Amino acid sequence: MSEAITSDQIVEAATELGQPEFTRGQVAEKLGVKTTELKTGFKAAREAGQLEKVRDDDSGTGIFKVTA
Repeated sequence: MSEAITSDQIVEAATELGQPEFTRGQVAEKLGVKTTELKTGFKAAREAGQLEKVRDDDSGTGIFKVTA
């Protein structure tokens, strides 16, 4: 990976998904990267209050929503 994915890129991609709730995997797919490449940006977005974890689904996958 040449550049780190930023929290703003993650929020933008999540918003462009056009659904109220989403997984890290869906955002990664939208950005064309691996889920592991989102770690830093996703954490920053959560700490900044841009994303909120809603729940875990039956398989333990985190479900999130955009709050900003």
